[in-house]
Order: sequence, then C-alpha cells, then structure tokens
Amino acid sequence: MFLKTIFISFLITMTGKAASETPAPNFKIHLSNEPSNLDPHQQKSSASSYLLQNLYRNIFFYDNDKGLVADLGESCKRQSPLVLVCKLKKGLQWSDGSSLTSKDFLKTYQQVLNPNKSFLRVDLLLKIKNATAIYKGKKKITSLGITAPNATTLRFEFEAKDPDFEYNLASFLLSPTKNTLNPSQNASELIVNGPYKIFNWIPGQKIQLTNNTHYKNGNFSKRPSVEFLFINEDSVALHLYEKNELSFLRRLPSLYIPKFKSRPDFHWIPMLRFDYFGFGPALKNHPKIREALTLSLDYKELQKIFSSEGTPGCPGIPVSWLKKELCYELNVDKARQIFAEDNSVPSELKLMYSALGGEDHRRATEWIQAQWQKNLNLKVQLLLRENKVFLSELRKNPPAIFRKGVAPDRPTCLAVLETFADWNSENYIQVKDPEYQHILDKLSEARTAQDQKSSCTQGVRFLMDRHLLIPTGPLHFSILAKKNFTGWKLNSMNQLDLSDLEVSPSQFESK
Repeated sequence: MFLKTIFISFLITMTGKAASETPAPNFKIHLSNEPSNLDPHQQKSSASSYLLQNLYRNIFFYDNDKGLVADLGESCKRQSPLVLVCKLKKGLQWSDGSSLTSKDFLKTYQQVLNPNKSFLRVDLLLKIKNATAIYKGKKKITSLGITAPNATTLRFEFEAKDPDFEYNLASFLLSPTKNTLNPSQNASELIVNGPYKIFNWIPGQKIQLTNNTHYKNGNFSKRPSVEFLFINEDSVALHLYEKNELSFLRRLPSLYIPKFKSRPDFHWIPMLRFDYFGFGPALKNHPKIREALTLSLDYKELQKIFSSEGTPGCPGIPVSWLKKELCYELNVDKARQIFAEDNSVPSELKLMYSALGGEDHRRATEWIQAQWQKNLNLKVQLLLRENKVFLSELRKNPPAIFRKGVAPDRPTCLAVLETFADWNSENYIQVKDPEYQHILDKLSEARTAQDQKSSCTQGVRFLMDRHLLIPTGPLHFSILAKKNFTGWKLNSMNQLDLSDLEVSPSQFESK
C-alpha cells in the first residue's frame, strides 16, 4: 500500500510537471539544397546562407535602418584612407567556451589568402597590402598588411583605397573559423561563434541547431531550437507550412501571392539584388539582336503576372542611388525593324537558367520564350540546369542567353557594378572595356552623394545602353512566417538573423 501510494504520487507529480512545462516548439525553416559542407569560406551559392549566417558571425552585421551595427566587434575607425583599426568586444567566446580573439581573425585571413586553398571569395581581401602578391605566391604571409596588436585589436593596411571594406566585415564569408570537420566527425563537433550551434545533421533530411549561449548578443538565454529542412520544391514547402510543419516559408511562389498577401503572416521583404538576363559570346557581335530582344518584352505584363512590387526591365537597385530611373520599355515595331537589320542571326539560340530559382524562374523564362516567338518570330530553346552544373557551364561554355541572380555582398552601387569588372569571376557577360573600369574607379573614389549617384548612373547606363543584359527589376521576397515566433530579422542583403528569435508567450501552438 505504501509503494502504491508513492507510485500514484509520482504519476501525479510527473503529470503536473508535463502540463506546466510544455516544451517550446522548434523554429522550422527550409533550404532548397542540402549544404555540401559547413565551411563558410567555401560557399558557392546562397542556398545555405540562412544556416551559415546563424552559425558564424563577423565584426559587424548589416541592419536596413541603422547600417553596420556592432556584432563581434565594437567599432572600426579609419586612421587614414589606407589604414583601418577595428576593436573587438572583450570576452568573446567560441561555442566550446574557449576565447575568441583577434588572432583567430588574423589566422582566418591568412588561410583565405593561402594560394593552395583556393577559397572562393579571396577578392574580399585583395586590396589589403601585399595580399595579391601573397596569393600569387610572390610574398610570404608574414608581410600581409593585417596585424593583431592585442587580443581585441585588428589593424588593416591597404594597398589601394577600398571604401566598402567595412561591409566585408559583416559577411560570414570572412568570419573567423576554429575548426573544419573531417568525414569521421559528427556535425555537432563543429565549433562556431554565432547565435546557434549544430546539434545534429540527418543527411538528406535536416540540420538541427541548438542555442549557443556563448554568443551573448540578442536573446542569448532563451533562443528556441531551430531545424533546417532540405526541400527543393517551393510547392512542397508551402504545403508543409500550411500543415504547421514549417514555421518560416522563405519564398512563396508568385502564383500564390494574390491569395496570401492579405494574411497577417505574409511579409514583403525588399531585397538588394541585380538579377538579369545576360547575353553570352554567341551574341557578342550582334548588338542589334540584343537590342531587339530587350525591346520585344512587355515588362508591365510580366509585372502583373508575377504580382511584382518592382517593374521588370529596371535595375534592381534603389532609385535613390541613381540620378534618374533607367528602364527598358516595350517597342515591338522598333524591335522588329532592328532585328531585321541583322542578316546573320545565330541558329539554335538557347536560354539557360538554374533550378535554384524554383517555379518562378521557370515561368518567367517560358514567358520570355513566348514573347520572343510572338514579337520577333524567334525560337529560343530553354535549358534547365541544376545550379552547380549551371555555374560550371556559365564559366566554361556560356549559352547565348542566361538568367543570373546577383546578390551583392555590400549594400553599395560599387558592389553591384563590380560584378561586371574585368577581374571578377562573376562577369559572365564578359565586359572587357577600359571605359567601364574607369567608371568603377571614379565610383570607388567618390565621396559625395552626388558624385556617387553620377558614377552609379554612368555604370548602369553603360550596361543598358549597350544592351549587355536585361535587368529583371527590383525584387521583393514574399515570406510567410508563423505568428508564434518573433524576433527574426531578414535584411535587404538576404541575411537572416535569428539571434533575437523567441517563442511568443502563451502561443506554443502554430496557427
């Protein structure tokens, strides 16, 4: 009888505890592809950026309203046009509790510039003193113009002016790293410095994150757990969101925007992008064909079809960066006239696009294909490629026409236009013109807002007047987010910050 009484009391106690301590739900989000690795310096696409942005942090973070705000750092000050000194916060820690100091940053920069490592974004450091010579193997790493005078100080000395460099220090692409995983290690052994760390990686299914309490910014004491699910179909992701199996839908297909945009969980997020349809080598010597292709598209119709906030045919950058808005407009008569003036139209024109863009990109390319058939009697073959194959073909054998997304790593016009600099590996339209490089040089030297606008306008006009590309217009992400989670932030650089994430009080059910 005594034992029975104890057992009943135990059941009552456990039942009461379970009822009063209902575990908080996980924040579930999806990625279009499973990451190939977790090294922030080896990322080839933006597919895993939402994950890596919350594992790794840098000196700054970019805020749409405040600009660069302190993250792992306190401040950066220019001692001269060629010298920048940054102060880190005191007491920084890695996720294993060990100290994070300026030497960790310096070690990472040295690794990025190692010519034997082939890091993808080494260009972010090439204006540092001796960086280019080091990367080419002509100087030793000890000559690099970055030093760590003490545990909380970094000193950068530049070879040439780099007015945007502080923005590089807001990117996880240059975040300090402590270890990389070998095939025999569990993902949970990865040591990071962001608001979350990896709890588990289930291949083919998901990556589970848990709160990194050693990252003291934001809601560090009670961030909920996060799950990144691998879902490559937007329609499947939407179905799971509606079944409450996702908390955050990062891309609502445009077909559904009219239905969902009046709901309280719908969000328009303006993005800083310069997406475009570019012309490859097959059309390099056919300026009239390129012009005809740009003038034979009904951009206003495309805007209506996709319920777009921005107008296609205009560059996807803020109008405030330009002296005047620059846009292409439909002119079928002129398009047909100049198209007929070229008697050597290349046969079998092909338009290639990446599967990473999902259903919306497929619909847009099919619409453009139909427009050129209707207005120019021109048949264009569509080629859909998995993203890695797409990028490989762009580099090795670009088609006549291709769709490319450009997500600048800095919120400046210079960052956008440098995409087409002669030294940039992303210059798929193969601009090789001293006049364009001169415009970039002027923009990098510009100090007043008026001079910046003038040079920015010249650069965009250079690309559009020569019909080197067709800009797809300002882009807004259509997001769905469950109301029982608050504190997430998505900026115009498409950087998702979950450091302030929390479950709303008394809202543990998703509705």
